[in-house]
Amino acid sequence: MTDTVNAWIDWLLQVLGLSGPAILLVTIPLALLQSLFGFFPFVILIVLHVSVFDVICGMLISWLICNLGGLFVFYLSRRYLFHWFDRKWGRKLKRYDKWQRYLARYGIWTLVLLRTIPIIPNNVINIMSAVSPLPLPAFIWGTALGNLSYIWLFGTIGSSLIVPREEWSFYLTGYGMFIIVLAAVFIWKHWGHLQEDKRERMV
Repeated sequence: MTDTVNAWIDWLLQVLGLSGPAILLVTIPLALLQSLFGFFPFVILIVLHVSVFDVICGMLISWLICNLGGLFVFYLSRRYLFHWFDRKWGRKLKRYDKWQRYLARYGIWTLVLLRTIPIIPNNVINIMSAVSPLPLPAFIWGTALGNLSYIWLFGTIGSSLIVPREEWSFYLTGYGMFIIVLAAVFIWKHWGHLQEDKRERMV
């Protein structure tokens, strides 16, 4: 599937004659579609942006576009398409009841984890957030931090063949420090909840 999407994107760019910054005319609509339907890994667009705009600019552009796509789907799902999504995705979302409970309790931090480790498709995370009681500010913060974590990690991995190994190590070390700070803030903010969850598991 990934090879097919890669070939299709390359063909589309060639047909439209786009290169350099003009590729955003293709990647922005694709990012919106990916956020809604999730039919290809977003890492494809990250690698494409990094190869065109260099590592930092490419990851920053990917982060902005990914945030835009998440907000777009969240808004549509919560405001206009709730019942349609409930009919289409209701059964699928039931598979993620555990994560819905975590989302209700930990909000921002569950989004950060789910977006960093792609165990649930990006579009499902957006829809799941919209049909939950998660407030919009929490969705914005969780999406911004989670996408930053995901794009920083996979953008660094994807750029390992483009940048010198010394620079690659620098980005990866920076990412490790970023995760340590996030983990420390999470434990500080939710130590009581973590202890409560531990007691519930022991019962």
